[in-house]
Amino acid sequence: MSLPKPYYDDGNGIVIYNSDCRLILPHLEPVDLVLTDPPYGIGYVHGAENIPNATKFQGVAVHGDDKPFDPSPWLQFPVSIMWGANHYANRLPGGGRWLVWDKRAGTKTYGKDMSDVELAWISGPRRADRLFAHLWDGFLKDSENGVDRVHPTQKPVALMHWCLSFYPDAQTILDPFMGSGTTLRAAKDLGRKCIGIEIEEKYCEIAVRRLQQEVLPL
Repeated sequence: MSLPKPYYDDGNGIVIYNSDCRLILPHLEPVDLVLTDPPYGIGYVHGAENIPNATKFQGVAVHGDDKPFDPSPWLQFPVSIMWGANHYANRLPGGGRWLVWDKRAGTKTYGKDMSDVELAWISGPRRADRLFAHLWDGFLKDSENGVDRVHPTQKPVALMHWCLSFYPDAQTILDPFMGSGTTLRAAKDLGRKCIGIEIEEKYCEIAVRRLQQEVLPL
C-alpha cells in the first residue's frame, strides 16, 4: 500500500490524512517529534462525570477509546509527548518525564467530578517535570474566548504551544490522533511543519477550517 493522497495539504508543510494512523505510519518520512492526545483506553463518554450543564458533546464517545491504548509505535520517534499517559503508564518504559496541566489554574472550581489536572509523558532521559496553569473549564477559559469547542476532549492551542516550546529544534511534528487539529494549529503558529492523522472525517473538516484562520484568538 502506498501513501494515500492527503485530505489537506497547505503547500507549506501542514498536511492531514483522513485514515487510521496505523496504515499511514509505515509510509511516513522521519519526523522530529510526536505530540498527541490519543484515546486513553478508558471508555470516556462526555458528560458521564455528572456535569450539571449538558453541552453539545453530552454522550459523545471518543473513537477508539474502548480498547487499551498501545503507546509502543510512538516510542520509536526521537521524542514523543503523549497526553493522558497516566492511564497507560504501565505500558511505558522507564525514564521520561511528566508534564502537568492545571486546568483550574487557582480558581474555586477544584474538586469537581472532573480531574483538576491532565498529565503528559515525554519519552527520553529523565528530566525535570513541569507545570502549566491555564484555565480551561467550560465557559471559563484563559484563551480562545468566544471560540466554540469542536471536539469533546479538545485542548487549548496555548497548551500545545507550551509543549513545543521545550523542543525549539523540532521542525517536523506528527500528531497521529489529530482530533480537531489543535497540534497542527500550534505548529502552524510557530512556523513548523506538522502531519496530522485522523480517522473521523468530520474532524478533518473541522481542522482544515481552524488552520485556514490566519490568527486563532488566544
